[in-house]
Parts: sequence; C-alpha cells; structure tokens
Amino acid sequence: MESRNFDNNKNQKLETQYYVAKNNSTLTRVRAMSGHVSEHCDVNVSTLRLGMLVKCLEDLKDGALRISIIDVSGSNIWFDTEWRCLKTDLIPIPQEIWEFLIAVSVPQERVRLASNILLCGVLENLCINDKVWYHPNYKLRDRKELAIIKYIGPVSQLGQGIYFGLDIPDSQKISKTSILCQEYFESMHPKTFATLNEISVYKADLPIRNTDQILIPEPIAHNAPTNDKKKFTLDPSFLALLETFTPDSSNNNNNNCNTTSLPDEHHYAMRSLIPQTTDNKLGNMSEENGNKNSKRDKPSDLIVGSNVKVLLGSDVRNGTLRWVGTPPGTNTSKLMAAVELDDVHPSGTDGTYNETRYFQCQPYRAVFTDIEQCFPYESGLIKLSDDRFSSMNTNNFGNMESVIIGMVRPISVKGNLESICGKFRGIQGHHNSCYLDATLFSMFAFTSVFDNLLFRPPNEKDCPEYEEVQKVLREEIVNPLRKNIFVSADRVMKLRTLLERLSSVSGLTSEEKDPEEFLTSLVAQILNAEPFLKLSSGQDAYHYQLFVEKDDHLSLPTVQQLLEQSFLTSNIRLKEVPSCLIIQMPRFGKSFKMYQKIQPTLLLDVTDIIEDSPRQCTVCGKLAEFECKECYGECGVGLESIAFCVECLKTVHRHEHRTNHEPKKLSVPVEFAILQEHCPVPRLYLELSAVVCIETSHYVSFVKCGSGSEAPWCFFDSMADRKGEQDGYNIPEMVPCPDFPYWLSEDGGNCLMKLTDDRNLPEYAKRLLCDAYMCMYQSPDVMMYK
Repeated sequence: MESRNFDNNKNQKLETQYYVAKNNSTLTRVRAMSGHVSEHCDVNVSTLRLGMLVKCLEDLKDGALRISIIDVSGSNIWFDTEWRCLKTDLIPIPQEIWEFLIAVSVPQERVRLASNILLCGVLENLCINDKVWYHPNYKLRDRKELAIIKYIGPVSQLGQGIYFGLDIPDSQKISKTSILCQEYFESMHPKTFATLNEISVYKADLPIRNTDQILIPEPIAHNAPTNDKKKFTLDPSFLALLETFTPDSSNNNNNNCNTTSLPDEHHYAMRSLIPQTTDNKLGNMSEENGNKNSKRDKPSDLIVGSNVKVLLGSDVRNGTLRWVGTPPGTNTSKLMAAVELDDVHPSGTDGTYNETRYFQCQPYRAVFTDIEQCFPYESGLIKLSDDRFSSMNTNNFGNMESVIIGMVRPISVKGNLESICGKFRGIQGHHNSCYLDATLFSMFAFTSVFDNLLFRPPNEKDCPEYEEVQKVLREEIVNPLRKNIFVSADRVMKLRTLLERLSSVSGLTSEEKDPEEFLTSLVAQILNAEPFLKLSSGQDAYHYQLFVEKDDHLSLPTVQQLLEQSFLTSNIRLKEVPSCLIIQMPRFGKSFKMYQKIQPTLLLDVTDIIEDSPRQCTVCGKLAEFECKECYGECGVGLESIAFCVECLKTVHRHEHRTNHEPKKLSVPVEFAILQEHCPVPRLYLELSAVVCIETSHYVSFVKCGSGSEAPWCFFDSMADRKGEQDGYNIPEMVPCPDFPYWLSEDGGNCLMKLTDDRNLPEYAKRLLCDAYMCMYQSPDVMMYK
C-alpha cells in the first residue's frame, strides 16, 4: 500500500520509493546521475534476487526504474551502484515497513510480508506494551508464545533494520539475545529480540460475530512515529482473516512509481473480506439469497476468504473466494463467485467483470463463475463429494483433463508470454524424472519437429506394444501439455514404466538418467523412428556428441565453433540437412566439463558440414571447388576457411608454408555448377529451439516459444517447488526469459569475456552458459517435408 496525501478532495501524488523484489530478474547497470561509476563493481549485468530490498531513484518512464540495492550481505556489486529494473518485478511498500524488512534475513519471508498489505498495516501500528504472538520458529507457525512489546527500534549488534524487543512471561527458555535485551529494555521475564516475520497479531480464537463490530480503518499515515497510538481497532476474530488473507496484489504489478488512489479503495480491500449481510452497489449478497440459490445443505461452508477449488470447464483450479453476489443488471437470482486463482488462467481478468471492478489482483488471475462451480478444500483435497469430480484425478498429481485424443498443435504464444507461465506449468516431476521431463518439454511443447513420432503408423518391424507407447506419449503427455500446459506426474510415470519394461535401459522409473538414455529407449528402441542424422561415414544417429580437443586459448567457445571443430576432427559430414539436430556438449558424466562456459549459437550455420552442398570460397565468395583441411583457421574462421575456388586455391598455396598441403576436390551439384554465375551460394541455417541444462544431477531446460527470431524464450523446471515432504509432490514451473537472446548475442559474449567470476552471472544466464548439456536445433524449411 502506498503513502497517500489528500487535501480538499484533490489527490496529491506521493512517490513510492521503496520496494521488495518479488522474483529473480535481470538487472542492467546504469550510470549515476552525477556520471560517477563505482570502483567496487566491474559487471554491467547482474541478478536481482527474490526478497532483495530496493530503493527507487528515478522513474525511467519506459516501464522501468533506476534503483539502488540495499544489500545486507556487503557484496561489492551493490556498493555505490545504480541499476535498471522492471517495475513488474517489484512489490511497492511503505518506508516504515521497508525498515522492518531490512532486519528479516529470509528473502521468502520478506516477500510474504510485503505482499500482505493489510497485515503490514496492522503490524506497523503496533506499539509499546501491545500483546503479540511470538513464533520462535517462523517455519513452524503453529508454535507460539504470548509476548509483550517492550522495545521497537534498531539493534546495531544484530544488524540493520528495526527489531521488536519482547517480554515473554510464560517462556521457560532463555534466548540467545536475552543478555543483549538488557541494554535496551528492562524485564523480569524471559526476553528476546524478534523480527517482523517472527510475530503475529494477538487475537482470541473466536468465530466471526456481527460484522457491525468490525471497525474499518482510515488510511494509515506512514509518517506517524513508531510508538504512536494505533489509529484503528479491529475485532480480534477478524484479525484471524488478515493473517491468511491474500491481499489486493495490484500494487505488486504497479506500472508507475507515482500512483493516485482514493481512500475508499483501502476500505474496500478490507470490506471484500467480510461476508456481507445487506445489499450494496456491488450486488446482493444476502444470506437469504444464498440459501435460496445454493444446492448445498450448508451454504455457509463458503465465505469470502475461503480456499476453494473452482471448476472451469474440464479444468479444476485452486484459489481464494474474494466476492459473492449478484452483479448489477443481471436478470438471475443465482449467486456469482469471484475467485482469485493461485495461478494465471487464459480467461482470467485482473478483478473486473463487465467493466466493473470487484477486487484487484494480478492479470489473468480473477475468474467469475456460478457459485455452484466452487468447492471448499483443505490441504489440497476436496471436502465435498460431487459427481462432477468422480471421474477426475484428485490426488497430488492434479485434476486437469489427463487424456486428450486426436492431434493438438504446439502451444501458440499470443501476446504476453507471462500469461501462460507460472507454477503448475509444464510437466510435473516425480522420482528422478527431470531428465525425461526437460527433454519431452523441449521436444513437444512449442514445436512440431518431432511430431512424426506421434503419428507414424505401425509396421512389421515394430514391437507389439508400439501403439500403446505411442498412444500414451501422444494422448496422455503431449496433447495435455499443449492444451492444458500441464502434465501430471502419474501420466509420465505410465510412460516410464512402459519404457523400462520394453527397452534395454534399466532404472527408468526411479534412477537418475541422462536425456540420451531416454532418447535411446523411446525413440530408437521402442518407437523405432528413422534416425535424425545420416552421416557420410554410413552411420545413422539420433543425436551428435561433440568430440573436440580443448583449446586453452578459447575461453568462451560457441556451439558453432565446437561443432565445426568436431566435424573437422572426425572427418565426417552430414549427408543431408536434418529437420532436427540434437547436439550434446563436450562434457562427460554429470560433473566433468571441458569448458566452464559454452555459448549456444542462436542461428547455426551448417553449410560447411553438409556433404555435396554448394560452398563459398573463403577468399572471394564464389563457388568453392576444393577443400584444404590444413588451411583451417588461416584464411578465416571455422570450416568456411578451408573452402576455395580454383584461382584462390592456387594463390593461397603459393605461400611457402602451404606448398605441402593436400587439397581435396569437392563434389559440386551439377545443377548449381551450371547456374553459379546467376545464383549466390546459399547458406543453410538451423534455429536453436531448446537448451537442456544440468547442474549437479538436476535437468532443466530453456525453450523457444515459437519460431522466428522474435519468438520469446522460457525456462522450465519440473521440480521448481515442492508441497509437503515424503508424501508431498513436486510443482513444475515455467518462467519467461526475456534476456535469453542477449546472452547469446555478440554484446552478451563481450560482457561474458570481461566477467572474471561466474558467480556474478545472473541466475538464468549462469544455468544456460555453465550448465548446457544438450542443444536442440531445427530447420523450419525441412520440417515442412518430413
């Protein structure tokens, strides 16, 4: 919530200057207004990490801010430096709350507190002698002790920020800060210092009574002294809702440093929590209507603030009930429910319905539906039995449509990529499945280059289970992935079980494996697919392993350089341009890497590795007729440097150091030889479509979300988060990566060459460049004929 000042009903804008980073994102360094550049930092790109504390220095008017980082770790990167940051990556907060958050050491806790605007408003107004709950372990908030605030202020011995000094009358333990507390306040009881995330509002465990007892607060004045009297009083039972309320998150997606808002918005944010008993301008929410229109025996099982599962067609989503009523102008007495979803949905809004705002949230997270489509739940399990859920999978692996028959085209990104990203996106990981999850997502989510695997009719050479495996892959993994952007882990386990039973690769259902083992099992042995690569040596392959000798002078090799070096050393060529080319980096096992960093090539030039393809003379650019391997790197770079026309070959080999070279005549297509005077020598390119990466033993992937140079990129992790422990489940996630092309560009390469410590790389850039395991390329032109 932002500081606001109102005078004679005219809104006076006050700039929000303080923020918390709500996710990891890329920062670019900017020159200070004075022109001064810090001597302590020599990097121009870095990562703003979740939970970092940010001060706004200037609104750059292009959706970004000029900021400084308040870093309590003391890193030189942030000392006396200024950076450019997107506003959408930040949560605006009042300065007073910001000062409390400086003392909170856990980044996730800073984000949790900053996101809960209403709770922050209540906690901010605590003062000396107030009662609070103290949680000795913030991770286990079920344990709490009654405490009395005896001090609010800085504690230099503990670090920066504002702390609470607590008197804990009933405690039997002596805290680590007990002796230090004596310097700041007097108490005869056990005492401790606590940070904002370690306390919660003291309240009685009572049911909600008449809402008339709830007093609506005035907008909080942020320039008030810390120990001033509180400006409002809330019914204790209502405070229980505040602690679990997912607040109005419009501020989390703020587009302006300066914003204007009316006081009523603050009031309404709190009123939206209260089950209304009278009509209002937003619709009739009377208990009488609720009883009349609800088919449930207990209409009170759904109240505003409840956690719900909502049925959206064949899709089931989790969320929080934010409003119930009948919208103005409707001719029905049915109750409508407004639900803020935990994740984005394509049909979602930002809290508006028919141009009327009912609450505020992030875009694509609000859905409005018949209340009959909503069901309360606890711990992710549906509480009510309902026929509509009987055929759906309600276990930890999700509830989406799991079998989709027919052909579903790859995911098409229209507009903002963020609308389809987030948690519970992609393929859900389970029991060391990341090698398979990352590979399948890369192969099928956004491209059809591998779709021939899904539809080739069986023949006499196929195994009896061919169609079963193909059907599971197509209808239970690829189609749901493309339609729902989610595949549950039980469907992937079904495929893994078949692969382990039918292929020579063991341990596919439980052990850590590599992508090439999965490709061998599924593509080569069971689906018996035509090899993707045909080599001049007479061999066929499904992927190409780079075999090169390490060049100590090459600090940042590109895939282009390594591929050409590998083909030169192996003395082989591709017999034809492939529709897809899977390249495995020069690394062995999960740890040994020949090069610390490798820069994938966005547009791979394969002209010189295709057998009998027309090639250019490296000197004059005309049609090449000879190749001299001994000239590699002397008259240019890469394999292009060894191709010559007749005249240039003679000229180059007049040099005394080259007289002993043994050039080889190239086979030039007759058709092109005839037309060479009228046609330029064509170059053949493959597009990078995905990069599968591994760090220690976990695979993730970067995937291009479409074709063409303008297509965006996303990062996918099938085990990005986890719910529960041994009996829990993994949560997959897709994250937009707008900076992906930069790190593979010439400018990005120049920046990387200057970087002396890879630990200073932004998170995703580090995973891409240091952990690349397999690069997937495709030819849109060849795909059309496959």
